[in-house]
Amino acid sequence: MKLNSIRFKASILYTSILCIILVLFSGVLFSITRHILYRDVDEELQIKAAEIVNILKSYEKLKQTESRHQHLINKLLGVEDRARLIIDDLWRSDMQALNLKSDYINILNVRGQPIIKSQNFNEEITALFRNKFPLSLNYAVFKNLKNSKYRLRAINMPFSFGNQHLLVIQIGTPLDSVIRILNKLMYFIGAGILFILGLTSFLGSFFARRILKPVLNVTNIVDDISHTDLNLRIPEMEVDEEMKHLISSCNAMIERLEKSFEHVNEFSSHVAHELKTPLAIIRGEVELALSETRDVDEYQRVLNVSLEEIDRLIRIIKDLLLLARLDYNPDVFQFENINLKAFLEEIHEYSSILAEQKGLASELKIPESAHYIDGDKIHLRRLFLNLINNAVKFTPTGGKISITLAIKENRAEIVVSDTGAGIFREDLEAIFDKFFRSHSHGHKAEPGSGLGLSIARSIARAHKGQITVQSRPGQGSAFTVSLPVA
Repeated sequence: MKLNSIRFKASILYTSILCIILVLFSGVLFSITRHILYRDVDEELQIKAAEIVNILKSYEKLKQTESRHQHLINKLLGVEDRARLIIDDLWRSDMQALNLKSDYINILNVRGQPIIKSQNFNEEITALFRNKFPLSLNYAVFKNLKNSKYRLRAINMPFSFGNQHLLVIQIGTPLDSVIRILNKLMYFIGAGILFILGLTSFLGSFFARRILKPVLNVTNIVDDISHTDLNLRIPEMEVDEEMKHLISSCNAMIERLEKSFEHVNEFSSHVAHELKTPLAIIRGEVELALSETRDVDEYQRVLNVSLEEIDRLIRIIKDLLLLARLDYNPDVFQFENINLKAFLEEIHEYSSILAEQKGLASELKIPESAHYIDGDKIHLRRLFLNLINNAVKFTPTGGKISITLAIKENRAEIVVSDTGAGIFREDLEAIFDKFFRSHSHGHKAEPGSGLGLSIARSIARAHKGQITVQSRPGQGSAFTVSLPVA
């Protein structure tokens, strides 16, 4: 498994999240268990302390004649006469019932002086209690005591004895059993976490591989697709909705690429053809001129023809560069607020000159009120001049060219119409394609680059507008440019 793969990252993510959850849960479980164990130990210590106090008080009743508690305790523990032997037997019996063999017991007065202590309460235990467990004369206190040898849980509980004398009982019990339980619990928790994480990592990797298998299949299919077989598509699979969406998107992308390659191939062939024709003419004229000695006029004619074809090449190259900039570099546009009335009057003035030279009438219909658009005046002028040049080119003498402005739903619709030859219906769909030339009804098209209407459409789209055409052969054409009003 690769470290930078989605499968590895997904497995690590799932495992890390589960690890955090398990550690938190185990920490809570360990804390609760520890609290319960220590609470049970504290309750047991408190019961033991209370029972010892009750035993001492019961012996006090048997010796009501004794007034001093020290003397009473000495008598209770003594072996001088039969009464003390009986009391000693009772003491042992009660003590054995409390199971105090492993406990450390110490009874002190209010000054901290020991009165009675168990046999195992040695000097080291005494120092441990004295240094780390100060006396509490108000209420019972629990505390952990430990040194290099002992780990105890201790209680310090004050009680009254005899004639309201205040004593303190201290009991310490080893925590060995509690520590063993907690260590075992910690061991099982650690082993359980490692086992669960290992199992989760394996299952996560397995399921991630199953989930990502369709992605790998799609990748393998896409890898097999090259520019020569873009007609291939990824087959639909019984997969999750996300994968279906991915497959659909990939197929749509491949379809767009196929159309782009077809467009590039078609465009390249058109460019080659458009550039080849003038070059072939120049080559033919030059070869003809060099085939034999000719007079000056013939050489001049050859040079003029070559110059015309070179100018045509230059126009084609300029138009191609302009079209590329319009389609792929929107920064070429410098938008400004344009008064449509003044702008169209300027365009009409130019069209009138062209129309007059060919014997055509020119008409301008615009509202009196001022309307504005945001646009690049230079490129918009090129758009409309292309339309007007085409209208003049395909309209016979005696015809008419019209420019009309109408405002509809916050859009300015500028119509450039003519009464010329018109366009065949089958050519209307392709009229805006690059290098397309329409053979108008009853009219032979004048030579051109075939890029004028493509450039016009690109300019209109850059202005968030559109350009459409309506035409009938023999009745003329009407090009409508729709632009948003500012």
